Amino acid sequence: MTFSPPTSPSPPTSPLTLLFLHAHPDDEAVLTGATIAKATGLGHRVIVAYATRGDAGETNQDLGGETLGERREAEARAACEELGVQRVLFLEFDDSGMADTETTKNPSAFCNVSLDEVTARLSMALVNESVNVVIGYDRNGTYGHPDHMQIHHAAHHVAPALKASFVLDATYSREFLASLDSDRGYDNIDENFASGHDELTHFVEGRDIFAVKLEALKHHQSQVPEDWDPDDESQLDGFAKSFGTEWYIAVPVTPDADPEVLADLFEPSATWSGQPPPFP
Repeated sequence: MTFSPPTSPSPPTSPLTLLFLHAHPDDEAVLTGATIAKATGLGHRVIVAYATRGDAGETNQDLGGETLGERREAEARAACEELGVQRVLFLEFDDSGMADTETTKNPSAFCNVSLDEVTARLSMALVNESVNVVIGYDRNGTYGHPDHMQIHHAAHHVAPALKASFVLDATYSREFLASLDSDRGYDNIDENFASGHDELTHFVEGRDIFAVKLEALKHHQSQVPEDWDPDDESQLDGFAKSFGTEWYIAVPVTPDADPEVLADLFEPSATWSGQPPPFP
């Protein structure tokens, strides 16, 4: 079954252009899929820019004559189409791979490139765009991946050049994840993982948009764990509890940035109920 992004009863009076800056294909769905679905459903313009094609990753799939990067790019484009994304960019940097591996020593790996180079590539690609909000990752890169940490710095570096009003760091709530059952693997997280709950400023959640997020994730077949079954209700319930709420830390780019530009799409963290909505 294919879901479509939920639509707004009427378009927003001031549609935004949102730039989602991601490290690898599948990050767009895992970290921000519901947010993208909500944004496109409300009539905002969404651009997703990938720093790399994720070619240093692993897969259990038979790729035939494709490289992993080619497969992951195709999967990303299909996922973005599912989410209603209007424009997809690949910045053509090399995937850094996991920390302390041979691929991180590559001078062209994303973790090693200058932020000025990242800004130059994005500025050239977006010369005819008027970006209002840049979405990156938190200072820990959510879980410490070198490319994710570089995304954090890149988002904050590029936002002034694009004259954006806000940077939003996509993240998780450490305390909430730690409160889940220990068999989910979050009982030993520390300050090097994601963000403290008191740092969070906004969230996005909803059953309909979470359904779209799941459909987008299904396009990333090369990255799906062998034991993942999208028809297993217990697995879906666990995934919904862990990732049904998408968290953000909003940082104004200029002192006069108006927080009302975020009000149509993002909910203040203080209004969160304490639990993601159940799914399905």
